Amino acid sequence: MAAGLTILVGLSTLTMVTLTTGSRVSARVHATQDSRQALSRVIDQLHSACIAPKVPPIREGSSSSELRFIHATGSAVSPVPTLTKITYSNGSLTQNDYAWKSGAAPFWTFNESTPVKTVLLASRIAPIGSKPIFTYYGYGSGAVSTTPLAVPLSTIDANKTIQVGMAFMANPSSGKAEDATPARIQGAASLRLTASSYNPSAPSYPCQ
Repeated sequence: MAAGLTILVGLSTLTMVTLTTGSRVSARVHATQDSRQALSRVIDQLHSACIAPKVPPIREGSSSSELRFIHATGSAVSPVPTLTKITYSNGSLTQNDYAWKSGAAPFWTFNESTPVKTVLLASRIAPIGSKPIFTYYGYGSGAVSTTPLAVPLSTIDANKTIQVGMAFMANPSSGKAEDATPARIQGAASLRLTASSYNPSAPSYPCQ
């Protein structure tokens, strides 16, 4: 009788441990997938940000917690631009899009009083230690600089930005699996030609 109870307790414990471990793994996988989709969405939009030659797409005021940029898609020779602000706040990553109001490149103006679309890209995310959510880089010595530009970006530094980095931790959100290990999500998008095409004697522009 005692032996049977011992075996039963052991099997129950093993089952509980297996279920908990499985939940943690599943929760981390889902968190990773959802967060990678958010990262891919941002990078894809940055890849469509070069819509006019030598017109910097990254906007003044972009910071470690808010990325501001202009982008557009479509087959038109001069596509209508959209101003996008992607903001990290209180564990969430939110995208707000603002419609073009007037002007031609590079003097576009946008209706920034009311977004035409708001999308929650990711929730339950956090910075990776002291690493900012967004980082911005210019060129230095014929290659992408390893030193981030100071934020919030000045007009001059926004014009210099040729690469945007993005990094955050994705925390699982399914019940008892909340103590699962967060997933680290990182990526970057370039806004101009490769470093090998860079001419140090010529002005450095994004979207050449």
